Amino acid sequence: YIKPLAPIMKKILLTILFIAISSKLLACTCMSQRLLDRYAKSEFVATLSVLSVDSETDGDYLLLDIEIIELYKGKKTNLLKIRKSKGSGCPMYAPENTKWLIFASKDQNGNLIFGKCSGPKQLDRTFDKERFPNAELNYSKGLKRKLEILETLKEEKIEPINTYNLYTSFNEESLEKFKGYQIENGNNAFYEITVNADLSLKNIKTLKEFDNEQLSNELIEVIKKNIHIGRIGKLDVIPEETKIILGLHYHSAEKERKSVILPYTY
Repeated sequence: YIKPLAPIMKKILLTILFIAISSKLLACTCMSQRLLDRYAKSEFVATLSVLSVDSETDGDYLLLDIEIIELYKGKKTNLLKIRKSKGSGCPMYAPENTKWLIFASKDQNGNLIFGKCSGPKQLDRTFDKERFPNAELNYSKGLKRKLEILETLKEEKIEPINTYNLYTSFNEESLEKFKGYQIENGNNAFYEITVNADLSLKNIKTLKEFDNEQLSNELIEVIKKNIHIGRIGKLDVIPEETKIILGLHYHSAEKERKSVILPYTY
């Protein structure tokens, strides 16, 4: 025989359960996206300095007065909005006198808005070197790769698109043969992939290739034979033929590790 819980104990347990569920619901759960997809979905991409933050003129947002360092996509502006952290599961704050890489989109009123889930990166972020001795180096390497990619897109006038939320993947073994290749200039290559309605590959067009002719020729054949195209959260079919941009990055040799070429995973 199990003795029933006293009313007061029931209330305590229900309260604990409610708090636990509420915390889970409010937890920050941003969907992971690759840089090219963030770029495609954003209407404004830039590195910038935050000059001032005003929280009084708009009840739901913080207003950021900014100065653009480098504009990659969109029109110049000196004002961005960020939703206040109160009541949000993904709070974010960009203090004045900080520098950022920002991806922003317009709301129904035409205001450029960004938040934690849009993929911002602080350019001047610092870390506790005693507690996290390698964090700053790893963070700066990842940030440098992102900025290199954005700079290449701008220089080559490449405009990533992804209308139907498609993704590409490779058999990892198919890229093993490219370990140890040498490239003189440029760490990024871009290809325009034409996709049939059934998500099969129709055509590949080179937009920016690596500075190694043999490597570039072999890569095209490997992409044709090993690329897989899928659709996020949907059936493997789209309403019409479409195009997406595939990016590959050259990771140079480091210590005992050979150079390698991989698709963007960030």
